[in-house]
Amino acid sequence: MRRVLLLSDLPANIHAVDAALSRDDAVVRTETNVERGVASLAQWQPSLLIVDCALVAPGPALELLRRDGVAVIALVDDLTLGNASALPTVDDFILAPPSAAELRARARRLDAEDEVRDERAEVIRRGGLEIDVERYKVTVNSAVVDLTYKEYELLRFLASNPGKPYTREALLNQVWGYDYYGGSRTVDVHVRRIRAKIEDQEPFIETVRNVGYRFTESS
Repeated sequence: MRRVLLLSDLPANIHAVDAALSRDDAVVRTETNVERGVASLAQWQPSLLIVDCALVAPGPALELLRRDGVAVIALVDDLTLGNASALPTVDDFILAPPSAAELRARARRLDAEDEVRDERAEVIRRGGLEIDVERYKVTVNSAVVDLTYKEYELLRFLASNPGKPYTREALLNQVWGYDYYGGSRTVDVHVRRIRAKIEDQEPFIETVRNVGYRFTESS
């Protein structure tokens, strides 16, 4: 279910956005000021941000709301639309109050573009966790996580096979190689370190009793 964060204090815009996107199986959360919007971006991790430019003027405030991985649609009036260069930080804009059909179409287009970007960049996402395979970069709620190479490889392997349990021996073979002579406790140590770095707010690696570990299928 897609999460959509709306920043607006105008009832007409709030009603129009909620009515339109709820039909697309989206959950819409509304905040009425920038401070609350910034907090919700960090805590709730929406995939789409809709900003009412009657509340948040294009400029530094809008820049403050920009987050990696979050598409931005601006709700604008005719005056703002006449100066589209004032909207350099948004992915799309639409006249307010938006029509249901147009808003759904624009949101779906951004979703499709996001899926294509993820496929090309090989980004694995689960809740607030993102693993950028191409760049060897891991973030949790947009904060970069410092992992050793083996920690990263173990996390990437598990995350690439969500829901599938692996024994410690299988993980040793996959991540350390068949020539590794260390004991299976090596896996336990690395899993514990990974959890300490990425699981402050939500679990990602599950212990499978008498088997080993698996990556969560959903969160």
